[in-house]
Amino acid sequence: MASEQLRQAKAVVREFVLEMRGGKRMMVMSPTGQLKTTVCSLSKRLDTLRITRSGQVRRIPLKEIQGIHAGTEPEGLSTPLDDLCASMVVGPDGHIISFRFEHINARDTFVMCMMLFAQSVGAEMGAENAEADAGEDDGECIEEGDEDGSEAPEEAGRQFESGVGTDA
Repeated sequence: MASEQLRQAKAVVREFVLEMRGGKRMMVMSPTGQLKTTVCSLSKRLDTLRITRSGQVRRIPLKEIQGIHAGTEPEGLSTPLDDLCASMVVGPDGHIISFRFEHINARDTFVMCMMLFAQSVGAEMGAENAEADAGEDDGECIEEGDEDGSEAPEEAGRQFESGVGTDA
């Protein structure tokens, strides 16, 4: 029984990698609940997540992922999360990017695989202090005004509506 479960888990991870390496259409939820279409992909080394929107690319090294939450977690966000959401806490400032999936299995596969890959590259998962002080990131791929793609936490909730800047 355990060997069958292991085989199934490997198949799920393999399929996820193939999908994500080629680029997968995913929805990012803004703090107002508006869904934005993005294309997300993983690097060959499975160490960087690329989020592309409107021709702009944001690269997130997986080692900077501080946590990945399924459903309505983490609490206290203005974003109207539901059971089909998965939220990533991204360092060093603890910004949050929320994705919304078509079904629970897709959400769970994303959470499981991204946690696995992030931990494999040395991400410090579960940084509770960072989550408590986290600014909301409404999923904009490129932040306006900062050449390095970073932003102040208090500006995170406004970045989606403010336009697109340049990515380093």
